[in-house]
Formats: sequence, structure tokens, C-alpha cells
Amino acid sequence: MDQSSQRYDVLCDPMDMWMVWDNVAEEPASFGGQILYGLVESHALEVAKIMNELYGKGGTREEAVVSDAFDARPRLSADGGRS
Repeated sequence: MDQSSQRYDVLCDPMDMWMVWDNVAEEPASFGGQILYGLVESHALEVAKIMNELYGKGGTREEAVVSDAFDARPRLSADGGRS
């Protein structure tokens, strides 16, 4: 699948680890505060597809930075504490 015109693409590093790349922010994509790296190919492709459906190919780098700021909020860990 050619995703070159999409906001999110998948890349493989030399260690055969896959990541979702944000073409707008020009950095690895993140979701829920987690960098989308170290995935198997099928998971990376599926996540990129979903993120392209949700966030599309539009947007600017500034919008990407603002949306990442919201991912920095504290979260509850599995034991109920803040992380």
C-alpha cells in the first residue's frame, strides 16, 4: 500500500523493528503518550491505517506539536498511581 501521501507511514529499522512515522511532525508518531516504535510489521501497518483514518493527511507541524502536548498529561498506572 502506498502511504506516501498519508500523514502516517510505516518504516523499518535495520533490526527489523517497525515504527509509525508522522510525516507532518517529521518524527516517530505517538498515541496516548506512547511512541509507536518496536512493532511487528502487521501492527505498524494497522496502527498507521487507523491513525490516518482518525487524523487524516492534513494538519501542520504546529497542530501536531499541540496535539502531542495533550499526550503529556499525567495518567493513572495499573496500580492506580500517577505516572
